[in-house]
Amino acid sequence: MFSNSYTKHATLINNCYPEKEGEKGPRSSELSYLVFYASSRPVKLTKVGLFLEKKVERDVAKGRKQNNQVSLEILKSLVEACHRDLNLFSKYVVKIIDMILETRDIEVVDLACQVFIMFTSYHDGSTLGVDAEFTRDYEELLKKMAVFCAFENQDETLRLQMRYIGQRALQAAVTSTAFQASNFKAQLDLILTPLIITLSNSKCPADTLAQNEDIDIRQSAIDHETSNAHTVEILAAKTSVILFSKINGVAVKLALGPLFEFMDTYEKWWPNTFAVAMMKLALESLQPQYRYLLVSEVLQQLETVKSSMDEKMLEKHASLVSILKAVLNADIPLVGISVLEVLNSLFIHLMKSVQDFKTFQEQQDTMAYAIQQGLCHSIGGLATQTYYLNQLNDITGYLIAKLKVGNTMATQDSLPMKVYRHVVLRCLDLVVSSCTDEPTENELDHAVTVYSNSVTLDIWTPALGLLTDQASETRVDFASILIHYLELTSENEVVLEPYPKHMLNQHSDVVFVNTLHQSIVDWIQLSNLSKNDVLAIRDILSALIRKFGADETIKAVPLMFKIQDLVEQETVALSGSERAVAVAALLVEWLWIIAQKYHIDSLIDYADTIKQKRIQSNQYPTFFLEQERSFDPLDTAESTLMDTWVDRKDVIRMLSKDGPLRDEDDVEGTELESKLMLDWGTETQEKLDRTFRIRTSRNLSDLKAKLATPWTRLDINRDEQDKKQTIGVENLKDALLGQQTEIHVNKNVTNHTQDMTLLLQSLSLDTRLTKNCTLYHTVDHVFAERTQRQLVVSDIWNCLPGIEGINSTMVAYRNESEVVFHNNKENDINSFLENFFDANGAFLVYKTSCCGQKNMLTSAQITFVQHILEDIKASAVDILKNASPAAIPTMNLITSGVLSTANQIKNCLTN
Repeated sequence: MFSNSYTKHATLINNCYPEKEGEKGPRSSELSYLVFYASSRPVKLTKVGLFLEKKVERDVAKGRKQNNQVSLEILKSLVEACHRDLNLFSKYVVKIIDMILETRDIEVVDLACQVFIMFTSYHDGSTLGVDAEFTRDYEELLKKMAVFCAFENQDETLRLQMRYIGQRALQAAVTSTAFQASNFKAQLDLILTPLIITLSNSKCPADTLAQNEDIDIRQSAIDHETSNAHTVEILAAKTSVILFSKINGVAVKLALGPLFEFMDTYEKWWPNTFAVAMMKLALESLQPQYRYLLVSEVLQQLETVKSSMDEKMLEKHASLVSILKAVLNADIPLVGISVLEVLNSLFIHLMKSVQDFKTFQEQQDTMAYAIQQGLCHSIGGLATQTYYLNQLNDITGYLIAKLKVGNTMATQDSLPMKVYRHVVLRCLDLVVSSCTDEPTENELDHAVTVYSNSVTLDIWTPALGLLTDQASETRVDFASILIHYLELTSENEVVLEPYPKHMLNQHSDVVFVNTLHQSIVDWIQLSNLSKNDVLAIRDILSALIRKFGADETIKAVPLMFKIQDLVEQETVALSGSERAVAVAALLVEWLWIIAQKYHIDSLIDYADTIKQKRIQSNQYPTFFLEQERSFDPLDTAESTLMDTWVDRKDVIRMLSKDGPLRDEDDVEGTELESKLMLDWGTETQEKLDRTFRIRTSRNLSDLKAKLATPWTRLDINRDEQDKKQTIGVENLKDALLGQQTEIHVNKNVTNHTQDMTLLLQSLSLDTRLTKNCTLYHTVDHVFAERTQRQLVVSDIWNCLPGIEGINSTMVAYRNESEVVFHNNKENDINSFLENFFDANGAFLVYKTSCCGQKNMLTSAQITFVQHILEDIKASAVDILKNASPAAIPTMNLITSGVLSTANQIKNCLTN
């Protein structure tokens, strides 16, 4: 006989069932009473659950559909009302749903799915893995729901409804907190496979399906009027998105395992549409910090298929490469990716593929093409996202190193050198395509740190030797890439200004241009020079003008007339030969290019006149006119003797008088003419190269802060009532370098300082050459009473205390200083010193104290220097106090150098 307590909950449950056949749903008042009873006495939930389980078991066995529906409604109400105590009866909920699924009645199964959806929304999974029986039952229930996703029946409506129910249940399980319980792997294996099967059978790519609007899984399959195959596929895609968005780094491998296994088992690697779509879906869904793991997993898979020429393995190989191409070229950052490691791995796979196929395939519709071109595009894709400073330089430098410039061996990595370099150049061209300073839309939308997205010219300099390679194809390939790079990194066309904008102002740029010019001179003298070579040279010269404007134009005039001289002297080939005619035409083509760029009508007419004369006398190559291309070497046999040459004086006159190449202070154009008349390759012309790096800055001396202690004042007895002017972060540099005396220097100083060495010597010998500059004026007075004035230049360049790594900086500035102080222009000197101060904040302090040579200074001078040091130290501290958080690391480097040097000098003076 049952106890009263058992009788109570049993009675309450039994009262919820309708008394008459045909009535739908539980009796509302009795159900409310049961829910109140269970929620107010949670300890009774176990007995309630057990009783319901037994009742459902009997009803299922006897086929009582109505009772089963009522039981599910009761269970649904109990789960919703008592979800805080769900663990007390969760195992009964799972068992009841599992039993009812066996009925295969669509109405009852649909209702069971709704109960499961509510159950998973509240279940936290805390008992999974702890209660072995419950864990087993829950996994068994998931397995049955997963089976519904592939339900087959002749009745199409029933088939779709059951599949819809299965997908709803799986999404509910993935959305649940219990999904990440201790039995995560078991759940993942049960859920992921039916999702993959559903998406693999879809005609629409998985990532595209995921872009559709969400579907409410609480909506009944029976009442869902628009339920169709597409709806089921969308649900599967949405569930996959949720699944990948919830997994962590360790689980990425677990999640991709079933996908790779499915494609292996069912041979779904090719066509690659499904594989690529699934990986794109995963990429877009994963948390940002785990996305890079996709690349690692695919590369591991790639290791298992390399060097295999089996058809199935080739399909897998091609599909994996297609995945890499899609992932690396997607506009989604892969935070944490090891760029150079991935680059090296891709390059090794690429070269191995070329070796296996015995060729670099550029014909479409072949597996070799898909693999090799896919790997090339994957390498290019690495450059589409910038993760750290100088990343593009590193990638480009890696590929340039792989070009083996200067290597004269016939083979490399078991490949002909020409083929090997062609493969590397293909990759390099794709990397160059990403060279732009403009941030991507995705970077702007997500506030990603945007680094410079371009390759610096110094990276290219070592590769310029390819322009004189033995293979014409290699030369032209590299030239094409170089032109592509120069065009991408050139400024957009703007309205022509009356005075030139100097753009060749970096030392590395000057070195690059000089090396490129020398390479062109060597290039035109190669024995196998072809039409394509000459056209490439013309295009490079044109690209250089677009890149560096007036500076390149001025530098190239001596070069172009050097080329004409080589033709006249028959160094290139016999006069009148096909090769000589082609090389000589370069100057005419170049003149026409610059005439068009700078709108110099007189030069356009002159170039056209020369061109027409040569055409009439068969002294002009037809391939310039028809853009005929060929790698066949140009003929060197003498044909028609050339007698029409470009007059350099006429060209220089037109450039100087009619072109916008004169600087504002070169009114008559005499300075420009002198530069244009220089012979290419001479020492004077080489010195001119360095002037392109020194630009006159505006004279803002009146706006600059001034130090409280005048530099020229040797009596340093300060009035205590006088207050120092505060020097902060915004005016420290100007205060140190910008204060100028009222003495103005005549531009035509009789005794010019030839270089930095002589300048420093002149400072030591008490000369007054440059009193306009605070630095000179100060040093001159502070050390006026020195008896021994032999100041060794190496002390300045090599013995700067307190600044780590300063010597490397000095090398570049020593070179620049030679030109600056040779010209002796006030603004150039000030600009140089300002730039110098940026690199070395302690330079002024060091020179003022002269390494702290106490025995060479008077006591007044020592005190004077000490006051200067105190001002600088106080200002350095202010810098850190006032600097923004983002600027603190940089300011630390500057101020620590200043403070360290100042302290060392002070110690020398006081000891």
